[in-house]
Order: sequence, then structure tokens, then C-alpha cells
Amino acid sequence: MTSANVVAVRTNHPIAPYMRGAVHLEELSDGLVIPRRFFPEQMDYFLQIGRQDRAASTAGVLIDFLTDGTEVSLDCRVVKGLNPRHVLYRAIMDGGDTGEVPFGAAEEGNVDGIDLVVDGLLLATVAPIDGTLRFAFDNHSHDEIEVRIYLPSIMTVAVGNLTTNGSLKPLPAHGYLLALGDSITQGFVCGKPSYAFPAQIAATLGIDLVNQAVAGHVFDERTLGGFSLWRGESPEVIVVAYGTNDWARMRSVEGIEGGAKAFLDRLSWFFPKTPTYVLSPLWRVDEHEPMPCGQPLTWMHQMLGRVCSRHPNMRIVDGYHGIPKDPSLFMDGRLHPRQESMGLVADLLLEAMCEDSVDLLVSKHVAKRVVRGGNLGDIREFVSRERQIDREIAARDHSPEVHPDFDRLVRTIWRLRQPDGCPWDREQTHATITKNMVEEAYEAVEAIAANDDVHLCEELGDVLEQVLLHAQIAADEEAFNIDDVCRRLNEKLIRRHPHVFGDSKKTGPAGTADEVLDIWIDVKRAERSQDDARKGLLDSVPVSLPALMQAQKISERAAKAGFEWETVADVWDKVDEERAEFERERPGTPAAAKEFGDILFALVNVARRCGINAEEALAASNRKFRRRWAAMERRQDLEGLSTEELNRLWDMAKADE
Repeated sequence: MTSANVVAVRTNHPIAPYMRGAVHLEELSDGLVIPRRFFPEQMDYFLQIGRQDRAASTAGVLIDFLTDGTEVSLDCRVVKGLNPRHVLYRAIMDGGDTGEVPFGAAEEGNVDGIDLVVDGLLLATVAPIDGTLRFAFDNHSHDEIEVRIYLPSIMTVAVGNLTTNGSLKPLPAHGYLLALGDSITQGFVCGKPSYAFPAQIAATLGIDLVNQAVAGHVFDERTLGGFSLWRGESPEVIVVAYGTNDWARMRSVEGIEGGAKAFLDRLSWFFPKTPTYVLSPLWRVDEHEPMPCGQPLTWMHQMLGRVCSRHPNMRIVDGYHGIPKDPSLFMDGRLHPRQESMGLVADLLLEAMCEDSVDLLVSKHVAKRVVRGGNLGDIREFVSRERQIDREIAARDHSPEVHPDFDRLVRTIWRLRQPDGCPWDREQTHATITKNMVEEAYEAVEAIAANDDVHLCEELGDVLEQVLLHAQIAADEEAFNIDDVCRRLNEKLIRRHPHVFGDSKKTGPAGTADEVLDIWIDVKRAERSQDDARKGLLDSVPVSLPALMQAQKISERAAKAGFEWETVADVWDKVDEERAEFERERPGTPAAAKEFGDILFALVNVARRCGINAEEALAASNRKFRRRWAAMERRQDLEGLSTEELNRLWDMAKADE
């Protein structure tokens, strides 16, 4: 994409709905806002320890939206700029005191900036200014594309008045990654905020980012003040990148380990079920210089491993071996990774997540088939393809857009489960309302059979209520939420319809419903993990299904495996055989009941071979019997009538139909 000449109507929008990564927005008198990454209680503490300027930066904050336009602009004001006298600034821009070739100026040319990312591609990095920032990009076909504007990692800016020459839609929140650490995690001197490793991880997983890293940060549990406000919306995953400030400054190893223990214990207390990855310090060029604590850099990994072992939700990740010991991979030549090295850190953490968090994190956002393969490139490819599919669908005429009533309903269900909500709803568990799901589904089926749209609309609402209530119960238990349900279903639909969303040359044609079913079965078989593969063929048929429906599914799976009669006549012969066995048993005995079940099972196979759904066929017969009996009752009182009279009325009701 390149810059394009634009002649179009420009529309101004408030910026707040498109902000991601801020815990709150500070409104200024000129209408601009400063995104704040920390709660006031945290900022008060940073003020006490002299870290308030670093904490005020906009690291990790971005503006995220969909547009079909070709141009976007926003007003910007630099609240706190760069310090050109800082030693790292000098080291990057002019080689510092070493007199060597500059590490940053020749290639990246900047210490901090604002990134424009369009459809996942970085198009430009610009210096923050006081005034209006304008970005243009090629989108001549006016497709709906995702645009992200990453704010600076080190500087503090106020922004507002988002303007486009096309449509503008906010993207829904998808959970968030909480990143904690010091200067490396903040994206210090990386030059491009979208390249900071927390930003890369969040983009790969398709979730938002809250970056609470602070340059120079020493791990102290007081920096977690205000986290209780997050208890209702825990992060999807936490990354704690432990830096070298404690190691390089403190004299006592007991003090360093005690601080790490207090910090991580407190973090786990806030989020005991959130998978947390603790990255031990990266290699640094001065690792062999004597340190006040008297321990080498590798000791930090051992110490953090001991602390993490106390918490089942924490895993230690070896940062020391994550990046080659090469000064050229660091912006300042000694400590802070340059842009390509940030990708190595991101991959290191993502690979750890793939290895052990299928059920905790990645399976919520990426197809199980991909994750279980452990291929990080495949994960990124799948996420990118999924987004592209959604954009293509959204670009179609009359494609469904936002559904505010659905969001309102989700909030209503949430409200009912609150401490001051409905006592009945608060007490429910998955087990207590299981029967409700079944009953509501059957009532919806009844409305479909009756061709009653008004009744069906109401009954589908009752089914949806059960889905949302189960999802809210799970959310209260921090297991999953309704977004996870929708996300998993969407991923499954895409995977199981490769003839629609994939390469039809690989899947073959799908011109009929039977061909589609064959593709569906093949994809399901490919999705099965090694554990699933060891299960029996029929283990996937739920035992809670109605017996007739269960029988048909069992026979379908057996037939797919080759256990099948050659003709329908052969199945009828089996029915006759089972009837003969039934008639040889004494009526009313358990043996007779067993043989009668065999007759029913054989009849289900007749239905299957004839393309009939046995459950639906029997349900239709039930409805027909009800209808005719009701017609008989309307003709006269049936009490006391003989069998002959009842048969006469039955024939009349049948004739009326």
C-alpha cells in the first residue's frame, strides 16, 4: 500500500470508542484525551518512587477500527517528549560514548514513534507532533480493512478528533494480555511501538493488550495497587518479563528473591486461574561484570523458577537463552532488543503458550488442530486467514453488522447473577439447569413443526437464555465466557467448511449436501487429537441423546466403518429375525424387553438406509396421532365408547385430513 490522493467527505469521530490498552482516559480541556495504563493508586506510588514519567507513557495503547476509506487523521499533542540527553538516546542515535557505528540511527532512525498498521502490515512510523497527523493508504476498492495506530512506547501523547474519509467501526474487545515488566517490556528504544514483544504477542493471539511495564521498574507488589478493579474481567494471559534492575542494583539475594516472591504471590492472588508466563532476564553484554548481589545472571532464572513453582498457573520461560549472545541484536548494543530481536522474544513466549496452554488460552483463539501441531507459523496464518474471511463476509451486500440487542441481553444475564441480582439465577450451576436446556430445545422444535413463527421466535429466545446463562456461570468461575463460545464456534465453522472458506482444489467439490457431509466428517477426523484417536468409534455419540436419535447416530458411525447391510431388504430380514427372537421370549420379561429393543434398533437402520431420520419420523407420527385424537374429542365425548366406535371416529378424523 502507498499513499493515495483522496477526494472524499471527511467525518470526525470521538476517539474513545476506538482506544485499546488504557485502563481509563484522562480528558483535557482542549477535547483531547491522555490514555492512562495505570490506576490512580498505582500512579500515586510511582510518584513516590520517581517513576511517574515512565509510567505516564502510552506504551501498548492503540487506536483500532475498521474502515472502507483511504485516509485517516487525528489530532496529537506531545505531553512528555524524549530526553535527548539520556544515555540510551545517545547510544542509539550517535553511538554514545563508545565511538562505534551507531546501532539505531543507520537502520531504524528513531527511538520512539507512532505506527500505522493496516491489515497487519506496518506501513509507516512517524514522529509524534503537536498538530494533526494524517495517514493515507491504498484502498481503491474500498474494502473494509482494519487500521491500527500504535501510540508511542516512551513518550506521552494526548490524542483526539479521529477523522476518516470512509466508514468507521470499532472492533469488539477480545479479552486482553496483561504485560508486566521494565524497560524492555515497555518497548524502550525499540523505535516502533508495534514491534514491542507484548504488542506482537497480543496481535498474534487476536486479543487486546494492557502494557503496565515501566522502565527502571524494580519488582514491588505495591505496583499492583488497584488490581482488585480487574477481578471481574481477568486477563486471558499474563506475561511478566523480569528485568535486571534488581540484579544490577540490590546487594542482597534474599531481598531480590523476597521481592519476586511478594510480587508474584500477590499477582497470583489476584488472578489465580490466569496462565502466567514469567520470562527470566535476557542476556546482556555485561553479564560477567561483578554485580552487587554477587550472583550471575543465570541465578535469576533459577530463583524465579523456585518462586513460580509455588503457583500452578505460572510457568518460567528461559529468557537468557532466548536471544543469541550478539550485541548487534540490541539497539544500545548491550541490553535493549532491536526490532527483529523483539520478534524472537515474542516467539519464545508464544511457543511456551502453545506447549502447555491449549485448554487455558490458545484454544480460545486458534483452531485446536493448529495448536496441537505446535506450529507457530500456522497459528499466525490461521488467525490472519480468519480475519480476512470475516472482512470478505462483511463486504458482501446485506451482510449482518452489529447486534446491540445481543450485547444488552448479555449484560442483563450478567446483572441477574450479581450479588444484588436474582436469588434464583445466582444459585444456578451447570448441573441444576441441564434439563432446562433440553426442554427449551424441544419446545423450539415443536414450534418449528407447527410452522408457528411467533412461537418459534419466543422459544429460540428461551434457548438463547440457557446458552447465555451457562456462559455466565462459566465466566463467574473464570472458565470461559460468551465471547469464547462464539469464537470457538466461528473457528469450527470455518475449519469444517473448507469448500466455502478454503481451497476447493484441496477439498474437492461440494455440490450436494452428501458431499458437504463427507468433507465435514473428514475435517472432524483430522481435528481429533492423539487422545481422541485412542477412544472408541462410538465414544463421541452422547449417551444423553434420546434413545432413537442415539441409535441412528451409532448405526451411522458403524456403517461408515464398513459394518453395513448390502441392501434395505437385508435390513428388513434382520427386523424379521429380531421379531422372531422377541416372540420366543415370555411376555413382560427382561429378555423380551431386550429383544424388543433389538427390533427398534433394526428398524432405525431401515430408516437410515431409506434416508429417513427416525427421531423426526416418530415425532411426526406422535403429532399426527395427537391431532387425530383431538379431532375425535371435538366430535364427541370418548368416555365409554367401544373399540368399534373409537375406530369409526378415528377413520373420520383420518378422512378429514
